[in-house]
Amino acid sequence: MHIKTTTHEHYALSEITKPYAATVTLHITADCYSENSPARTALLLLYPDLVLSGSGLYSREEFQHKLDELGSSITISESEGRISITMAALAEKLKPTLQLLEILLTKPTFKASEQKRATQTLKNSLELFKENARGIALSALRNSLFSNESRHFDVPPADVEKALTGLSTLQLKQIHAEFMNAYWTISVGGNEASLMVVLSALKKLKTASVLTLIDKEIVLGTEKTSRQVLLHEVKSKQNIELSIGGHMPLTFTDSDLPAFLFGLAVLGKWGGFAGRLMSTVREKEGLTYTIYARADGITTSEVGYWRILTFFAPKDVVQGVTSTLREIESIVDKGITKSEFERFKTILKTGETLVFDSLNNTTALVHTNLVYGLQWEQYKAFRQAFQTVTQKEINAALRKYLNPQALVISAAGPIATVQKDLSAFARKK
Repeated sequence: MHIKTTTHEHYALSEITKPYAATVTLHITADCYSENSPARTALLLLYPDLVLSGSGLYSREEFQHKLDELGSSITISESEGRISITMAALAEKLKPTLQLLEILLTKPTFKASEQKRATQTLKNSLELFKENARGIALSALRNSLFSNESRHFDVPPADVEKALTGLSTLQLKQIHAEFMNAYWTISVGGNEASLMVVLSALKKLKTASVLTLIDKEIVLGTEKTSRQVLLHEVKSKQNIELSIGGHMPLTFTDSDLPAFLFGLAVLGKWGGFAGRLMSTVREKEGLTYTIYARADGITTSEVGYWRILTFFAPKDVVQGVTSTLREIESIVDKGITKSEFERFKTILKTGETLVFDSLNNTTALVHTNLVYGLQWEQYKAFRQAFQTVTQKEINAALRKYLNPQALVISAAGPIATVQKDLSAFARKK
């Protein structure tokens, strides 16, 4: 595969060319974040559903039927103010699929009946979120680390639901206009002929842009100086879900980031059994089924946060949190071992290599990094740093950014019987 990234007046473009590829994947993302008000959040949550709910002369069902006949797909999603469209098609069905995409983007109908349906669907999902212990734990963690001016702050579902009653079709059309006029990040994967067809169609669609909707640089609020425990009762669940994490004042432009992410992978590599947390808290102690660590929210201009995802039965939760904190403290105090250093250089390199077995996965990877501000050559240089960083640099980064005494423990589930014991972790050293 050949990967090329270029920047243009109205968009940034990555082309992933694979000779003889029989499929085509297209990603388009626009950053439409402006504020975290309940009404704005509600509009962004409704928008993906409504754009796919009728375009031109097609109803929602008719449009989907046309896609199904072609064996193609078009999906729309929104995350933290970023609106993304993903299109997939067979190369031989590319042109009619692009015609449907053009109709979708240039002639959305936003029918009142569909808005009513989408609003009720969103209300139902907001109601279901009250039982989503894992989501509640993560949301509470994020909101403790970020101010409500940050894209990482989650507006409470109850506030979003209240805002739904005052929304108009005109406001939804304005969101669509923002998307169409925003600076686009585009990634397309396929054979050379297919890419030429896609790029020709996109040039017709993308003729204007607003280069600076808002100041995109978002920073954390006050850095934590002590440990915090957040507890939310969700009686219907059997297990207690936890998000444990903290402040991470790093962007992709900071030289410490590869060293810190390397160390975080040793602690709890996302997926599989390689991390310390899986080998101790799960394998040796049998306290949970899943326990992983990762960093989220980082771009070239925005800082993020690190977090650990896990869950425990109520009878095991105190020991589980104790064991998790023990492993965090151990890796901070003693660092990673020489054998871990050598082993994870191979693990991290192999995991990256496997992505390139698939055109779809490669295109998604290239696109995600372009959205975060990294052109392909910059991303390759960033990944290469995982092979050149030293054990000493990794341990120094862990000591600097992974503070066991200034993290947040966010728990949601049947906490009533262990609330006092969990609250005590805020005072333990």
